[in-house]
Amino acid sequence: MRLSSILARSVLSVGLVHAACTKPPSTYLDWKTFKGDGVNLGGWLIQEPFIDTDWWSANCGDDVVDEWTCCANLGEQCGPVFEKRYSTWFTTADIDVLASGGLKVLRIPTTYQVWIDLPGSALYHGQQVARLQEIATHAITKHNMHVIIDLHGLPGGVNNQTIGERVGGLDWWYNETALAWSMKTVDSVLDFIQQSGRPESFTLEPVNEPMDKPDDIGQPSALSEKAAGWLLKYYDAVLERVAAVNPRIPVMLNDGFKGAGYWAANFTQDKNIVFDVHYYYFNGRPAGSNNVTEMICGDARAQPADGPFPIFTGEWAIETLYNNSLDARKEILNAGLAAFGKHTQGSAYWTGKVVSSTAVAGQGNKRDYWSYKDLLELGLVDPESASGFCD
Repeated sequence: MRLSSILARSVLSVGLVHAACTKPPSTYLDWKTFKGDGVNLGGWLIQEPFIDTDWWSANCGDDVVDEWTCCANLGEQCGPVFEKRYSTWFTTADIDVLASGGLKVLRIPTTYQVWIDLPGSALYHGQQVARLQEIATHAITKHNMHVIIDLHGLPGGVNNQTIGERVGGLDWWYNETALAWSMKTVDSVLDFIQQSGRPESFTLEPVNEPMDKPDDIGQPSALSEKAAGWLLKYYDAVLERVAAVNPRIPVMLNDGFKGAGYWAANFTQDKNIVFDVHYYYFNGRPAGSNNVTEMICGDARAQPADGPFPIFTGEWAIETLYNNSLDARKEILNAGLAAFGKHTQGSAYWTGKVVSSTAVAGQGNKRDYWSYKDLLELGLVDPESASGFCD
């Protein structure tokens, strides 16, 4: 008997408040035919030190490396500090700005603790779902955006990084208890989607960048064959659960840097899945402003165009390992939007907003290269300018 058939479903009593705005589509998204770009809402429901360095320094401290430790150190103040963050970092006004640039997708990273209250976890469990509800309602009803709910980390940790639960956390692997709690988390996300009144406007992504060998991040070797087998067990359980609740909800499966082709044979073609691939250029490869567009095109072309399942580029950004150039940003950004739009179903930039003053190699700082809202407001977003790129 599969794990998903024996776990009791936890009910999360929430619903999206309907706004008297543009009526969203009433049909479920077909990722095989859908094309669209979007952004991630990073630094909102899961914190990362580099996204808002002033906030992190003031509330967590410069010597703290992850949200887990930050909240543990804050103690009783974790709740008030984080609740303020949830209500202010991304607002409906931010969504309006992002939507004005023609974006169709929001990918929203969340910790598992947004959805469940896991005993012993130092991550905060509070009113995050209410904040997500507010943003999702606005994005869907006013802008017809599609929302990907991303479980960025799972109990025990999936990649030894702050985004996987905590730095040092790799205890999700081969842990039946952690797997059971992960399925309870999936149940809560499904309950939210089903009770939203707009289930057709959501895709579920059950894990982000799973890897048991994180020193090889970005390479296929980051996920061992043994770990891929464990991950497949989880993916099968999630697909079974979603099919039992609402088979029309798409499930987005992260490739663990192995490529969509590695996974495709494990699933029958009737499965309602889309693969998520990620590409970065600020480490791991000799990328600079003078050659990164060639790498972008190569990455976009690397995914099988004739595969049985659609592919979406769920994360990417334009910072390079060396020689970052402010003047080159427009060319690189639009080359990526064009290439991933042609060879995958589109992309979600990482991330919607960054206010970091951390310097990069070359000109400028992290904000100059990672904050899509800033790139948009500077008039640098113009994918049509790269319409002939990477044909």
